[in-house]
Amino acid sequence: MGRGDLQARERAAVADVVSSTLRHDLRNKLASIRNASFYLMRQMKKTETWTTDPRVATFFELIEKELAAAEELLSKRAPQTAAGPRPRCHPHAGVERALSQAGLPDDVQVVRELKDTGEVELDVEDLAVLVSCLVENAVEAMPRGGTLTVRTWDEEEEGGVGLRVEDTGEGLAAEAYSRAFEPFFTTRPGHAGMGLSIVHRMAMRHGWKVELGAGPSAGTFVEVLFTGPDVGAGSRPVGRDLNQGSK
Repeated sequence: MGRGDLQARERAAVADVVSSTLRHDLRNKLASIRNASFYLMRQMKKTETWTTDPRVATFFELIEKELAAAEELLSKRAPQTAAGPRPRCHPHAGVERALSQAGLPDDVQVVRELKDTGEVELDVEDLAVLVSCLVENAVEAMPRGGTLTVRTWDEEEEGGVGLRVEDTGEGLAAEAYSRAFEPFFTTRPGHAGMGLSIVHRMAMRHGWKVELGAGPSAGTFVEVLFTGPDVGAGSRPVGRDLNQGSK
């Protein structure tokens, strides 16, 4: 897979997050309009116009019908692909694929500690997208250079495989942790703020766990625990103050 293929998958992941966010926001706005329409209809029923002009009731029925249809359209999911064997890969393969295409600055030193032997139910290209989001996020946090550490391991306690990407950047303010996974949220001007939201969405979809927090001395880390769907999905932004919500 070349750099162009990885970028295409990254664009698809961004489009998925953006469309999901827009659908969520539109559903909320439609619900507000629906509530307002219902209130106005109740008030109109108290007036003489309601009984003398039959078009009023017809128009309110039309508003309700169209709003309900719009909400149903926004709630529809894309058709599922045919059932079959799911692709699998080793996380270290996704890490190597992502790092080989990352184009890292010369002042960023990479430390690899890739010790996983288990597999993840994901093809290597999609896993490389996830790793690329974390790597790009870490590099952006080190504008003056630093150390990028990528670790993988077999998780014995909960089963599955763990992935950790850590930087030695300036870290995050405590108040930023609570919004870390929101689409378009960023503390760096000129950046889209999509990387962590893509990782979070992939984790929620597959039932993985995501943890975000401050590094042992400086910087920030993100851990992804690839587990089966029976474990459940979760995301836990943590930091220097565990009651505050990262990148």
